[in-house]
Amino acid sequence: MNWEAQASAERLVLACILKDPSLIEETILRPGHFIDPRNHEIFRLMLEAKERNEKPDVVTLLMMVGGDAFRLGGNDYLSDLMNTVADVSLFDKYQRWVKDFNTIDRARTIVGKFMEETKSKADIHELQKMMDELTKLETEIIDDKQTFQDLLASRLEQHYNTPAKGLSGVDTGFTGLNKFTDGWQPSDLIIIGARPSMGKTALVLNSILNSTKRNDIFGTFFSIEMSKGQIVDRLIAMEGRINLMKMRNPNKTFTDEEWKRYHAAVGMLEKLNIDIRDEYTVPTIRAAIRKNMKQHPDKKHVAAIDFLTLIKPIKETGNTHKDLTDILWDLKNAAKDLNIPIIVLAQLNRGVENRQDKRPNMSDLRESGSIEQIADLIAFLYREDYYNRDAEQKGITEIIIAKNRNGDTGTLYMKFVKETNTFYDVVLQS
Repeated sequence: MNWEAQASAERLVLACILKDPSLIEETILRPGHFIDPRNHEIFRLMLEAKERNEKPDVVTLLMMVGGDAFRLGGNDYLSDLMNTVADVSLFDKYQRWVKDFNTIDRARTIVGKFMEETKSKADIHELQKMMDELTKLETEIIDDKQTFQDLLASRLEQHYNTPAKGLSGVDTGFTGLNKFTDGWQPSDLIIIGARPSMGKTALVLNSILNSTKRNDIFGTFFSIEMSKGQIVDRLIAMEGRINLMKMRNPNKTFTDEEWKRYHAAVGMLEKLNIDIRDEYTVPTIRAAIRKNMKQHPDKKHVAAIDFLTLIKPIKETGNTHKDLTDILWDLKNAAKDLNIPIIVLAQLNRGVENRQDKRPNMSDLRESGSIEQIADLIAFLYREDYYNRDAEQKGITEIIIAKNRNGDTGTLYMKFVKETNTFYDVVLQS
């Protein structure tokens, strides 16, 4: 067997955990799966650090061995491990390599023992013993899946525990949107599409702002397009009902009343559970969400990403469609694994501008086929005064629910005040 390949797979597993220590929470391995004594000891200490609620990084590991790097393979080995090129998105695959090798090695040991025992005597009991041991080994490699009865009982418990009042999902911050969705649903991948400056970023920021004020919710917003400071300015403008343009130079443009609203808004925002980040790959986005969930386990979590085509693939293939499809599947799997709603903003093709009816539809999404297939909910924004300045109803925005895997589709209406980037519920429904 290729022992070097096994040791290499072990190093990839350890390198992933050093890059993203939260992966130790997801490991299916035990120290006994590692054949290299150095890797065995490092992984054992990582698990021990986890039990002590400590971060399993090199500093922690060295402290655990009293600075004796030799126990971990030496300083050079640790340095090589930290510099190992490992893709954290492939962590599960690396784990499977290690576990499969271990299983095959154990099978070879069982068969080798049988061959040795039967060299001098033909004992049928030895064959039965070998078959029994191989059968036990076979059952170990089959994932321990829930039976249908287990799944049924689990769903029954979840249904009985649904709230008689309130929402089954995370509050969207808007009454109309909650009626369509019953809140952003856990494990859902949600796409919100619109043309530039239609208000999609403002809608999601308003959603996070409103929900974190009303409920015990933690919102993580990944801003790949705008700086963190610009996002903070938008939140202050929304909460303080301040013209966003004035936020560029408050000392020059603010009135005394606006300064009062500004300080009141900052005071409110300081109390909210909001994290603004700028990660731009799915593995780092996932790690950041997981970190927030671990630090705030008592809260419902929602994450939003602005926007889809700015998310970078780990390895570009040169095929834009494939890269974007892989990103979408990775985001969907992250939503499912973390059991939280993930909202992704998406730009629309320019083709919508050439139609008489400019209300968006599925085909207006870039790479629409993949998005339509993978997303659980797809919503579009349309505002008549975006195209027609003489429109009678200024700021009335249609939120078009074009796909809702587990609920209704249709249109609801909101009022958008562009000056303050604020959305409001309106009574009109269809």
